[in-house]
Amino acid sequence: MVEYGVVARDESGIGSESLRKLLERYNEHPDERQQVLAEIDRRFTRRLSIMVVDAWGFSRTVQEMGIVHFLAMLERLERVIAPAVEEEGGRILRREADNVFAVFPDPASALRTARRVLEDLVAVNEALPRDEEMAVSIGIGYGDVLVVAEDDVFGDQMNMASKLGEDLAERDEILLTDEAHAALPEGDRDGFERLEYAISGLSLTAHRLAAGG
Repeated sequence: MVEYGVVARDESGIGSESLRKLLERYNEHPDERQQVLAEIDRRFTRRLSIMVVDAWGFSRTVQEMGIVHFLAMLERLERVIAPAVEEEGGRILRREADNVFAVFPDPASALRTARRVLEDLVAVNEALPRDEEMAVSIGIGYGDVLVVAEDDVFGDQMNMASKLGEDLAERDEILLTDEAHAALPEGDRDGFERLEYAISGLSLTAHRLAAGG
């Protein structure tokens, strides 16, 4: 396992085809699985923090204003998110439907970014008509994940961050996985409420940043 000090784009040429070939070998040669797992870990595993930002009110906005209006709102939202991500040493991983995925070297960087995004949205919304105001919910995870090419990340913490940001966090809310919260510097762990969820047959512990936190 290799840790990222800075979350840069992968220039090594490692991509989905390389992983596909290793997975084929894993399937076709069961006696080599331990070697394949070690190779996948060496080439693809990174310890990262993942931030998933979900645009709030997708269905309602599309129904009331149309898809083009909503896509334009997403374009504006990304212009709010991208500078905050870059300043904390992260990068935008990909955009998917009404979500923005970003990766960071550590959860403290992801949390600072999430706080700034919420703060910046308050300022931006003050200058917008009410029907164009933007809101988000945010999930943050941290742990070992498989990084494939430039825009794919696979792993438990990716899944958990997605569930928090997309399914469980309320409007203007930041939720951290247990692992992300535990990896924060000691002084940054205050101001959170511990929550227990049951979703998709799983028990999930999360930490919600208190209002004003």
